[in-house]
Amino acid sequence: MTQEILTSTFLPPHQETNAEGKIRHAGFEFEFADVKLPVCLALLQQEYGGTVEMINPYYYKLSETKYGTFKAMVDFQFLVNSELKKWVKKTGLDGILDEETIELIEKFIATVGESVVPYEVTTPPFPVNALYEAQKVKEILRRAGAKGTKASPVYAFGMHINPEVSALDVDVILKDLRAFFVLYEYLVEWLKPDLTRRITPYIKPFDKDYRLLVLSEAYAPTMPEFIDDYLQYNPTRNRALDLLPLLSWIDEKKVRQALPDEKIGKRPTYHYRLPDSRVDEEAWCVCEGWNSWALVERLAADETALAALIPLVRAYLDLPLSLVLKEQLLDEIDKWVKREIAS
Repeated sequence: MTQEILTSTFLPPHQETNAEGKIRHAGFEFEFADVKLPVCLALLQQEYGGTVEMINPYYYKLSETKYGTFKAMVDFQFLVNSELKKWVKKTGLDGILDEETIELIEKFIATVGESVVPYEVTTPPFPVNALYEAQKVKEILRRAGAKGTKASPVYAFGMHINPEVSALDVDVILKDLRAFFVLYEYLVEWLKPDLTRRITPYIKPFDKDYRLLVLSEAYAPTMPEFIDDYLQYNPTRNRALDLLPLLSWIDEKKVRQALPDEKIGKRPTYHYRLPDSRVDEEAWCVCEGWNSWALVERLAADETALAALIPLVRAYLDLPLSLVLKEQLLDEIDKWVKREIAS
């Protein structure tokens, strides 16, 4: 029964409103192949209305919908941001390479990368009491013929979730991160991220030293200290739970100074990257990925359970090859999950 609930129903997070008392939101990013961007936008427009705008051949927007702006793009910033055109102008080659030639070069780059670089649809933030809209978007893509993570051994496609934080407070963020570290092995066992995604750097686990730091009872940083520590241990977006967009929202100057070359969009959300994008599977519900995150927030709010589980995680991190410790950890977490779902 627990598994059926987790894979068929959207669980509400522990805290449905933010610090201002307003309903929280969550955005979704679906990576996929085989459906061209104009087709995606046309189908989304049929469902949500709005106005389609082509920024360039590799980046489209659907704006003025009930929920906000949808985006569809090739997941390659070089093309999305027209970097070739900018480089040509910067180097003075615009007198040699005309617009048509530049477009042909861009098209060649896009064609070469098509087998491994996904398309991506990014939704506007949906209210957490209307997350069924994310399932609707997945179904639109599936019916259009989109291919997901498991359609090819080279597809390292993910479904990313951007849950709005319940409060821009270091204690809240720290508890959520601790809960994620506690649940990480359990979530990997449950979601079973594709092997290609796991061997590529996109969802690289947090280093052991950083996890032990965060899980230490003595760790009680201020927000500036927390940001400094995160940047020191994680100078990359490639984490299963990427905090850089959130930390940029809180202190953009500090993050930009530390990571001047990373393209980070600031927003008051987490960037949860662990779930696969299984958009082509009729039986797959987006709620599975969402619920894996909802459990993180629910554990963060359960101080008794969190305190009881942290020592098990620390012991496992000290002996990561111990099958006995891993099984004990997974068993205790599973007991908590069943109690949480039943309550």
